[in-house]
Order: sequence, then C-alpha cells, then structure tokens
Amino acid sequence: MEWTTLAATFLGATIAMGSTVLVEARRDRRETLGEWRRSKRELYGAYLATLAQVRSDLQLIILDRSLPEAERIVVAHQTFARCYELRYQLEVFAPRAVVEPALTYFRSVRKLRDATGTGMENGDEECERVFPAVMDALADVRTAMRLDMGTDTLATD
Repeated sequence: MEWTTLAATFLGATIAMGSTVLVEARRDRRETLGEWRRSKRELYGAYLATLAQVRSDLQLIILDRSLPEAERIVVAHQTFARCYELRYQLEVFAPRAVVEPALTYFRSVRKLRDATGTGMENGDEECERVFPAVMDALADVRTAMRLDMGTDTLATD
C-alpha cells in the first residue's frame, strides 16, 4: 500500500470536513443574525406602536372634558401602564444608542400622562410645550432604531 494514496485521502477528507464546518458555521451565524434582527424589529415596532397608541389615548382623555379630575388621573395611569413591559425589554435587548433616546421618548410620554392627569387642555401653554417635546423624542428614537437596524433611508410622516 502506498503512503501517498493514504495521505492524499486523509488530506482530501480533512479539507472536505473543514469546508463543511466552515460553511455550517457561516450559515449558523447568518441565521442567528437574521433572527436577532427580526426580534429587534418586532420589539422596536411594538415599543413604538404601544407608545403611539398611549399617546393617542392620552390625547382623547385631554379632549374629553366630561371626566372628573380623579377619574382622569386613574385613566391616564391605566393607559400608560402597558408601556413599562416593553420599556424593560428594550432596556435589556437594545444597544445603548437606542435605549437612551427610547427612554427619553418614554419619559416625555410619561410627562404627557402626568399633564393629562392634572387637567391639561388642548391648546393651552402646557399642551404647546409637552406635545412638541414628545414628537421630537419620537423622531430621535425612530432615527436611532433605524440606524441600529441598518436602514439607509428615514421615513417621514
């Protein structure tokens, strides 16, 4: 038996195994990155959608002048309560470049909640101060999320 045939067979098997392992590792990494990107996309979308819905609900509370102040405070707090779960998820899974503007947005919507509970009215000075701050914070967090996701173009409203 020739040693060269055995060595060539062993070398061929080593190359085949090495390339198979390399291809599988790359495929696994690509699938993992794709799954991570999908998870972040879902989390970011849920976060923005929930805070947008809360913001809209708070605007409706502001417009409903028939609610007594005590009930207005309770309804505003109940409306905002659903934001906490997504906030905590975002703080754990998102990079700091997204978490910081997301928390700024969260806090601005919370200020809107507090102002709603204390009887802010549509068109008054406080309303003219709070709503633009909320919308500016929303724009900042959307930009940070899009940059994190690698989206090149920015959406406009």
